[in-house]
Amino acid sequence: MKSTVVAIGSLFLAVALTPVVGAALFVLLLLGQFLLALVGVIGGQRNRTVRQHEPSMNPPGWRE
Repeated sequence: MKSTVVAIGSLFLAVALTPVVGAALFVLLLLGQFLLALVGVIGGQRNRTVRQHEPSMNPPGWRE
């Protein structure tokens, strides 16, 4: 949850400060912070892959 707030806040500030003349470096830092927070948000998601109910117990079976 905290990463989500940081991501949204830093993206909002980066967009809001883009037209300001002296804020170019600060905007780049905010965009970097947004990307790092976005990675944290995506990494915190649950694994939703589909698992096999009865996996094959013969790993070299595909060669036969």
